[in-house]
Amino acid sequence: MDIFRTIAVDELLFDPLNPRIPNSLDAGDDQAVLDWMLEDAGLVELMGSIATKGFFPAEPLLVIPGDLGKFLVLEGNRRLAAVKLLREPSLAPRRKIAVQQMANAVANADTLENLPCAVFQDRSDVLDYLGYRHITGIKQWEPAAKARYMQTLYDAHVTTQGDQVYRYIARLIGSKQDYVKRLLGALRLHERIAGPSGQSGVANTSFSLLTLALNYTSITEFLGLDSLDQSSFDSVDEGRLLQLSRWLYTTDPIRDRTQLGDSRNMRLLAAAVSTTGGIAALERGDTAEEAARASIDPSELFRQSIRSARDRLISAQAVLHTVSVTDSILSSLEELEEIASQIGALARRKQRRDRESDV
Repeated sequence: MDIFRTIAVDELLFDPLNPRIPNSLDAGDDQAVLDWMLEDAGLVELMGSIATKGFFPAEPLLVIPGDLGKFLVLEGNRRLAAVKLLREPSLAPRRKIAVQQMANAVANADTLENLPCAVFQDRSDVLDYLGYRHITGIKQWEPAAKARYMQTLYDAHVTTQGDQVYRYIARLIGSKQDYVKRLLGALRLHERIAGPSGQSGVANTSFSLLTLALNYTSITEFLGLDSLDQSSFDSVDEGRLLQLSRWLYTTDPIRDRTQLGDSRNMRLLAAAVSTTGGIAALERGDTAEEAARASIDPSELFRQSIRSARDRLISAQAVLHTVSVTDSILSSLEELEEIASQIGALARRKQRRDRESDV
């Protein structure tokens, strides 16, 4: 049963298992946590709100007992960080001027000595609430944080729920089990790409690309995954995972883009890895768009190109009456006529040869 009470700020500790904190960060180091949180401009804005309006008492921190009579904050770590910095701006490892300005704006420092808290006896008492609030609720976490939280739920319930654990987690958070599997799977892949130290250069913000990739059967098959169940990820093809990570995350300095490019190109990447021609194109450095074209049967690619050119020309014809015709436009049209004439002549010759070979 939860008990509402105020607790001194000095007795409140950041949660070392906070799903929002990257695995590569020492969550037990307050300075490291404050440094990471101050990378988000929203924290300084939150400080400004608390400095001006005070701490909102109707939304208490959710805490559990920790060591030495202190309490771990399971919900409200950003608010705790804001209050700590308002009380002691010298703690700020970065953005010191902005933090000091917010601290100078505090209307009544005494009101920040103690904070309203709801005390729970065990972490498991809070887990279900956090999932609903931050995965499908009004204060949603970024995908990586959602995945780390789901991993906590998976570890807590897999023994009792067995094969139904994904459905069980989905019910807890108000989502679908396929979504749960994709996020958990993306977390496994992300951790393998980043390595134990998390220093691979794969940004936390790019985590969603892996979640998106797992939507496509051709990509999961490329990685050697039979399903999105956690056990399947034990046998992922490490070499192909490394290839996928390069296509998703490595920027070509000449093109100034990754081979994937925009996330909307994921369907093209999926098409490319479904054929040996497409994979070969990616391996030699082609973009997802180029590799997708290489994966298409030449006859189909030719038909698609002709249809696309025809459709574009029809669109141009429809607006011709609104256009001021220049010498440049006429020159381009003459070039198109020549190309169309050459393609037509080549196509007719090829058709004759094909018919003769059939005789």
